Amino acid sequence: MSYYLEDSLGGIRWDSFLADEFVPHLRATCRVSADPSSTAITGISVGGYGALKTAFARPDQFGVVAAMQPMLEPGLRDSDVGARNRLHHIAGSPPQLVGPTRDPALFESNNPANRARANSASIRKAALAIYIDAGDEDFLNAHDGAEFLHRLLWDLDISHEYHLVRGADHGGPTMRPRMRAMYTWVGSVMNAQRTKSGEPTAESRAVSAWIETGMAGHPPAAAPSSDEFLRILRAQFQPLRDQAARSDGTTNRRYGVMPKMGDSEL
Repeated sequence: MSYYLEDSLGGIRWDSFLADEFVPHLRATCRVSADPSSTAITGISVGGYGALKTAFARPDQFGVVAAMQPMLEPGLRDSDVGARNRLHHIAGSPPQLVGPTRDPALFESNNPANRARANSASIRKAALAIYIDAGDEDFLNAHDGAEFLHRLLWDLDISHEYHLVRGADHGGPTMRPRMRAMYTWVGSVMNAQRTKSGEPTAESRAVSAWIETGMAGHPPAAAPSSDEFLRILRAQFQPLRDQAARSDGTTNRRYGVMPKMGDSEL
């Protein structure tokens, strides 16, 4: 229940230990890759909170972060968080971070959402792979914080995968299948990264040549389920995207800028 607190003034340095001491120790003593794209940090509940805040603070050191039912609070400031999302405070945690006497500034500096905001450009540049899972019947209401982070990442145009699992709680029978899904995702992301670093296939080279020569004539044959098929479609649609971008600056974002809903519309 340390919440992986980073409090330099109080001498508690979980972030620094994990990223600057523990990971280098693993690389020095075990046969593990030093490549950030092959380095994942994951966790469940408080561990999910710790994984997210550590990865968001150091996106150059981790290629993948995955959090299942992370213990998040929906807000950027202590004053944003109501009693509904303080239920977990009774469980016992660092009082300077969780509880009635917590330091609002320390909450903000450790908050994964604030770290995502502060490092959004670096997270996008590093292409950090992010996975967030939450159950919509979480008895601690941790799904509120997960939804808040999801919306924040959307607004920051940071790529991520988000699962709000119907009928799931903070534990119980859904945990194992959700855990399998999360780690299957982690493995698939790492495998995809390794595949991209390999030599291009003949089909990929043919598509590249077709695009580079101005897309003259029919495109190379490609199965609809292949990456090459998507590259062809994207190339064909690019002039339309460019035209739209001239009048709408959000066109080239990954995620659209959604209209705000007033209370009367909810």
